[in-house]
Amino acid sequence: MGKNNIEKRKPTFKFAVLVIASIICLTTFGMLVFNASITTMFLLSWLIVVPAAMKLGYTNSEIEELGFSVGKDSFQSNLIILSVGVLIATWISAGTIPAIVYGGLKVITPKYFLLTTLIVCSLTSLATGTSWGTLGTSGIALMSIGTSMGVPGGLTAGAIISGAFFGDKMSPLSDSTNLAAAICKTNLMTHVKHMMFTTVPSYIICIVLYTVIGFKYADNILDYNQINEVMTTLNANFHIGFVAITPIILLLALLLLQKPPIISILWSSMLATVISVAQEGEKIGDLLNYMLNGFSIDTGLVYADKLLNRGGIMSMAETVLLVLIVFVIAGVLQKAGFLEVLLQPMIERIGNSRTKLVGSTFIASYCANALSSSMLFTAVFVGTAMSPLFKEFKLKPENLSRMIEDTSTLGAPLIPWNSNAIFCSQTLGVSPFEFIPYCFLNWITPIISFTYGVTGFSMKTYTEEELKQIEKNDKAEPVI
Repeated sequence: MGKNNIEKRKPTFKFAVLVIASIICLTTFGMLVFNASITTMFLLSWLIVVPAAMKLGYTNSEIEELGFSVGKDSFQSNLIILSVGVLIATWISAGTIPAIVYGGLKVITPKYFLLTTLIVCSLTSLATGTSWGTLGTSGIALMSIGTSMGVPGGLTAGAIISGAFFGDKMSPLSDSTNLAAAICKTNLMTHVKHMMFTTVPSYIICIVLYTVIGFKYADNILDYNQINEVMTTLNANFHIGFVAITPIILLLALLLLQKPPIISILWSSMLATVISVAQEGEKIGDLLNYMLNGFSIDTGLVYADKLLNRGGIMSMAETVLLVLIVFVIAGVLQKAGFLEVLLQPMIERIGNSRTKLVGSTFIASYCANALSSSMLFTAVFVGTAMSPLFKEFKLKPENLSRMIEDTSTLGAPLIPWNSNAIFCSQTLGVSPFEFIPYCFLNWITPIISFTYGVTGFSMKTYTEEELKQIEKNDKAEPVI
């Protein structure tokens, strides 16, 4: 009998728990104790995964095949992520992102300060796809403005975080958005559109809350010096106007017409490139360098430089590697039976109850977020673990990817020791316990999401024909 014909064993429940727990502990320990990258820790977890799979009778080459058979599914999402790097660099060089920030700062008034803070951070995060980048740029500036007005730091920070994580969740340019869609095997724009069911009502409620609360500070004096300094700097370095925002209009139009995300992003980048040459006086050679290494400028203003010096393919390299490694490891855990065995007790308890399924998903997401201190790890763990259960209930993957974003992405800043909450606290200079109560979007969205899950509203289901096609495709996959 050849090596490849050795009978493969299923892991026991205790062994599956030990393997998953070891991966979580290794990853969390490295991130919290040594401030290591999650990408590095996931790669090192291969030292756990391979021996565990070998114990079940798999050879090293078979383990690699198991991982790579799933790893190939990351190809599309990784191309999108790399394209986003190009997009951000060209949008900055064309004045697109500066125009968004400029417009937001221009409409700030004391009466609507909190509302404007929410909107400015939302637009910045939507345009850049990063909550941390938004916190470190627009967030810092708005905190200073809020302090000068006498607005409590926790309240201002809550509005900033709500806006920043709204964009991180909803932007097609966000790594967490792309990862959640990819791990659940959901089309990116299908995922984004499906999230609108929960996020739009939540956002409207946030608008009302921040507006009403903001009336209390309507008579406070607003220090326009810092706002004017930022606006002057942006205006001096870019042509702020309608032309600058046309790349956004093109991107939205193409996505709404259901054109492929990669093509849509790259065409928007090309338009931004033309504007950069024609209106901003950039050279083609410099723009090609920006596409690789990110836009570079020295305005003399720290806030502006932090906002503008970003983008490029290389800025997305770690995210691409993370997605690939995650898919490979998840593939081994899934196809070697670890996740199936681990989920069996949960399946038995859930039975035919969709409410229990949704509740289990929420619990798993918040627990993983609390234990791992990473919303990206949570997305990977919950997406990989719960996908088979959602399929059992005939629920399409966009339901799961939406719940992951509603809980893991938005839940991260609500856990004081989570890396996202710590970053928010350190960047904005406010204790997590001060801003957590005012992160309205992060609280309201999961409540609406859970309600939808229980009632079935907007929970898309498979038809029998679609399920048959999925089963046919699964059987077509090569078995090792």
